[in-house]
Amino acid sequence: MANLLLVGDDRERTGGIREILGHDGHRVATVKDLHKLLEAERTEAPEVVVAAVADTDAVLRLPLGTRRGMAPPILFIHRDTDEAQDPFVEERLIDRITSPFPSEELLGRVDALVRVRRVVLHHEAEPETKKARWSEALSSLLRSRVPRPSKPAGPYLEVAARVADWADRRDGFEPGHAERVTNFAAMIADELDLTDGEAMPLLRAAMLHDIGKVALPIEMLRQKTPLGDGQLRLLRTHPERGAAILRALDRDEAVADAILNHHEYVDGSGYYGRKGDDIPRASRILAVAEAFDAMTTSLVRKPLTRDGALGLMKERRGAQWDAASVDALTQALKPKPFTVPLS
Repeated sequence: MANLLLVGDDRERTGGIREILGHDGHRVATVKDLHKLLEAERTEAPEVVVAAVADTDAVLRLPLGTRRGMAPPILFIHRDTDEAQDPFVEERLIDRITSPFPSEELLGRVDALVRVRRVVLHHEAEPETKKARWSEALSSLLRSRVPRPSKPAGPYLEVAARVADWADRRDGFEPGHAERVTNFAAMIADELDLTDGEAMPLLRAAMLHDIGKVALPIEMLRQKTPLGDGQLRLLRTHPERGAAILRALDRDEAVADAILNHHEYVDGSGYYGRKGDDIPRASRILAVAEAFDAMTTSLVRKPLTRDGALGLMKERRGAQWDAASVDALTQALKPKPFTVPLS
């Protein structure tokens, strides 16, 4: 199980939570004074912080980004009478749940957050030369990745969405990158007449495609100068990291595979060297949708106009990007004729 840190000075808030977590086998340390939270993190080394506090801002005002690597996610537990907003900080993955709640929902959320952090830290611990050992160890770690029957799937899926949203808001694009990529992917899918069975995994992968960027330094994601060789190598790990995170939370292999390959190019010059029809069609579509939005909404490079991005994609259709997907996006973005009916 996991090492957890329970934060809160109200026994009425924390007592039942500690009991639920303890019954699931977690080791739970407690801290009542918020000013001692960061010190308790250093001494207890928790994998997740569970904050059962009425004043969320008191926690968010702390210097939360002082740890090296991925700091423990914070799960806020609110009461339905609390005036709680949906918090976001760049330094920490934050989730929230409102009480009262079924104990299985709390346990599922905690387990999902633990899994995300373990995948990220496990990947960071293994150098590139030990990738085979890392893959074997990760497979062992996630062998039981499907939630136990006592834990519903919902919390795992919600945490996946929360992680993807955190990654999106830390990235070097205009806010809403994942939603726009999903819209472009839907346009392409519609033009290509994809079945619902093929379109649904594509759209879910589009919403989650950059989930692996949670493991990357925010300074690098927003760097306006060209990335160095080491930074580029690190950036190219994010599809693999994303697929690993998704597999830790969900059994949908089609979505994980689409995420893994969304930076592959049809000529084999992408991140991992897959090419042509060896790249899943969902990934080929996603690569076009993602690249178009990246080129037109970048905050770290001069963005291209819509026509400029489409022109570049047409030049490289069939080499860098899937020709059918480029043609489909071009057709979908064509101005529609405007007519005024005569009375």
